[in-house]
Amino acid sequence: MEKILEYQTDCHLHLSSSVIIPSFQRPDKLTRCLQSLAHQTVLPNEVIVVWQAEDMITRDAVAQLQSTLPYALKLLHCPEAGVVTAENTALAAATGEIILLCDDDVVTPTGWVARHLSFYADPSIGAVGGSANNHHLDGTVFLKRNIQPIGQLTWYGKTYGNMYDQTEEWIDLSPIKVDHLVGYNLSIRRAAFNCFESSFKPYWQMFELDVCLQVKQRGYQILFDFQNVVDHYPTNTAYVGGRDGDLEIKIFNAGYNHALVLAKHSPISLYIPRLIYLLLVGSLGSPGFLASLLAIKRYGNLQRELQILVKSLRYKIAGWQKGLELKN
Repeated sequence: MEKILEYQTDCHLHLSSSVIIPSFQRPDKLTRCLQSLAHQTVLPNEVIVVWQAEDMITRDAVAQLQSTLPYALKLLHCPEAGVVTAENTALAAATGEIILLCDDDVVTPTGWVARHLSFYADPSIGAVGGSANNHHLDGTVFLKRNIQPIGQLTWYGKTYGNMYDQTEEWIDLSPIKVDHLVGYNLSIRRAAFNCFESSFKPYWQMFELDVCLQVKQRGYQILFDFQNVVDHYPTNTAYVGGRDGDLEIKIFNAGYNHALVLAKHSPISLYIPRLIYLLLVGSLGSPGFLASLLAIKRYGNLQRELQILVKSLRYKIAGWQKGLELKN
């Protein structure tokens, strides 16, 4: 892992910041998140919460908090429920030079904003992200991991995340250069990207990869900071392993989004190897032909796995076509 300059404690004071939080039907978790932002050593200039569709309970929860918090808390409405559309609604109204994202089920440490902002004293930095400690419903933490690589996109199109539940020893590591980050703990220089891609399918996997590739295409570097860790209290079951849960979201939409972002951002010279990876190789979670053989061995049920393969390939081809349209 390539080491980067250490974070600087006094270079963030001139930078304005906007925290944007799309929220949907989790008013208690959102309230806890907003209260954690009230205890920052450097307060954000504004926090923008977007309530979506007919989610009145989120709207009302924020309205009750607006006069009680030590930062400007703005409330916007997005008629369509969806993470990316809500984020773009907030982005259009944001005034900060640095855009910070966190999920509504996150609790931020007191130095979260200050540490993010500090890296932008270097004009070459376009985005910064950090890890999360996930918590079960009973409050206990997930098992720790020391898996690498972190935040990488290979030349042939495979992505590596590994940006959560990291072993405690890694808290002392220096920041490293990466290709992409995760939206529960992310900041982006506003001048380094256009907007969040709105063509992804729910649950909008890969929108962070898209925005990070926008950042890299403008010549900026992307950093992963091991020391700025949020606490995450997830309730979404979209990413349950195996073949349980909603396969439309877990497998087919995820494959569509992966293909879209690769087609949108790949040079022509990488079209063939990346299509080979998507369609012939793939992964257990988004199978191509080879991964489908492994899935049959692991999960059984030949007929189901063949049906998953056929539909996965169809979604990936459609996603690739959409990505090419967006590129032109």
